[in-house]
Formats: sequence, structure tokens, C-alpha cells
Amino acid sequence: MSERKVLIENKIKQIDDKATKRQKEAAKLYFATKEGDISAKYKLQEGITTSDIPELLTPAFNVEFLAEYAAQPVVWNQIADEYITDSLGEITFGDFQFDTSNLPDVSDGNAYVGAGLPGVPELGEYPAIKFATSKLEAELRKSGVRMRWSWEALRKTGNFDMVSRSLQAFARFAAEEEDISLAKQFVSTTATINTDFTTLSSNPALSLAAIGAAKAAAGALRINGRPVSARSYALVTGSALSETAKDLLNIQQVTQVPSSSGGQGYIQSTSNGNVNAVDFWALDQVGSFTTPGATDDFWFLVPQGGARNAFVEVFLSGERMPLLSTKDSGHFAYNGGEVPARQGSWESDDVETRGRHIVEAASINPSLVVRSNGSGS
Repeated sequence: MSERKVLIENKIKQIDDKATKRQKEAAKLYFATKEGDISAKYKLQEGITTSDIPELLTPAFNVEFLAEYAAQPVVWNQIADEYITDSLGEITFGDFQFDTSNLPDVSDGNAYVGAGLPGVPELGEYPAIKFATSKLEAELRKSGVRMRWSWEALRKTGNFDMVSRSLQAFARFAAEEEDISLAKQFVSTTATINTDFTTLSSNPALSLAAIGAAKAAAGALRINGRPVSARSYALVTGSALSETAKDLLNIQQVTQVPSSSGGQGYIQSTSNGNVNAVDFWALDQVGSFTTPGATDDFWFLVPQGGARNAFVEVFLSGERMPLLSTKDSGHFAYNGGEVPARQGSWESDDVETRGRHIVEAASINPSLVVRSNGSGS
């Protein structure tokens, strides 16, 4: 089970643990209505005007929303690390990485190669190392949308399905925003590739040879004096190249017929077991927003598990999950008592639900990404 789903399931359990007995009873009516129970539906309709059942449904709505959010597939967690920050605005990223560029090349006869530890002579001082902290070129901000429900639809038709549909929509939008924010680190809305990426010589089309060249280019990169030392790679493409990427990585052996051997063929094993194909749908959504097909030939090799990852997906501390809320009506009846929220707003007799998510993606070291626009130039 993914870490993301575990976090969401824990949040659902917290909601359930805090729910009162009456809230749990109201939730049973709501879910029974969704399953077609006519009696439960009428009780909910009656509850809109004769009881506080609507207010009691808040835990049920949040559980349904988070369960739907957990079910939404995302791609960013195959490419980026998750990072929690304490404040909105500019993001300062401290990832406990060290700058080894000032360490001596040789200490006590031990050559230091940029990884591991340098030698320390007997009674000698330990070489000092610097701590690397980066300010990311990104700001954490909120995103969201609101939806209006008609009081007439809820009261006269008992159309509680619209509640469930709005929950599903908010959950989908929230998950999509996580992928979209990362895709914007790859390409702009005019299909311009991030200029801080490392461009593979000649911009080759995606092939086995090109993947090998990209891995070699990534292996030559350094971060604060340390080699990248990637343990694996993500081969990121849009939908147009996704099947090509999968097919290439599934090849086990190829037959070579070099002219130098008189056309005699031989079998060569491929070595891309540490490369994972990632079909990043959001590249098409962002990069082809104004020019359809503009990202079709783009591909990217993203090193992972080495000195530092290229991207982080940033969430606000205490606000990791999307928030779903319903607006209070804020008015009172002349015959006494506050008007329940689901009787409609003061202005227009509507009921408004709002979804909010605070998430942003950021590049830590974009030069780690080896890219090609596939033009073959």
C-alpha cells in the first residue's frame, strides 16, 4: 500500500473516531440513500427542514471525499519526493545534503572521489563539510473551486446524488492539481521545455541507444561536488510516446548485424532494468494546452535514489489533505431560530460547497533531468 493511501486512511479513521453516535446514524442514512434505500431517502429529505441531520452529515461527506481522493491515481509520486513545509510563500528546502566540493582530494593517503568519506590521519583534524540548503524557485499557494447546489433540487427531488457527484469531482480535481503542478516544472503552457534541464546531444528520438546516451549523460552530472549516483531512472513521456517507452524497456535482447563483421548477426542483451516508464498524462494537459500534439516527441530521463532527487511535491504542514467545506447560511427566521445551512443562502437560496488544496511542485536540481525534444537535430 502506498504511503499516500496510508495517510488518507489514517485521516478517515480520525474522522470516524471523532464522530458522535448521531453523526454515525446520519451517515448510515446517507450511504443507504446512495444505495437506493427509499425510506432512508425520505428521512434525509425530511431532515433538511425538520432536523439537524444535514449538519450531522459532515463526517460522512469528509470520509467519502477522502476515500475518493485516495482512489484517484497520481503520477507525481513516481518522479518526485514529498516535502512538508510550515508556511505559505517562498519555500526553503533543507534536505540534509552536504557540499563535498571543499574536501581534500587526498587525505592520509586516501583519495576522495566525491562519495563516501575522506580519510582522517592519526591525531589529525576531520575535514570540515558544508551543509547544503536550497531556496526553491516556487511559492506554495492555495488552489480551489466552489460548487453551488440548488435548494429546490435537494428539497423537492431529494437529489442527494448531486452531493456524491460533487465530492467525486472535488477529489478528482485535487489529485489532478498535484500532477499538473509537477508537469509545469517540465514544460510551459506554450510547450517550452524547462531550460534548466540537461539537453541530450542532438535531441534524439526515443530509442534504446538514446536511453543509453541519456543514462551516460546523467552519470556525468555532479551535485555540490558529489556524483549523482542514481540507483534508478524514470523515463517520463506524454501519452503519445508511452507505449513506445514501455515496449523499449520490455526488450530483453536485440540482434546486431554490423557491417564490420560482414553482416554476421549476434545477440546483445539490453540493460535497462533500472529504468521505469512513466506515462505522465499531465504533460499533454500543460504543454499541449495551446498547441495540440506539441509535447508528443518530448521525453525525459529523471535520476532517482542518488545524491538528490530533481523534484519535490510540497504540501503545507497540517493541510496535507484537501479540504471540503460547506458554507453556513448565516441568517435567522422571524419565527425564531437560525436557518439551517442547507435551507439555502441569504442571497439566492443556494448551498455552496468548496474544495481547497494547498500543493506545489518545485525543482531542486533541474539539471539532473536529461531531456530530448525528439527532433533529432
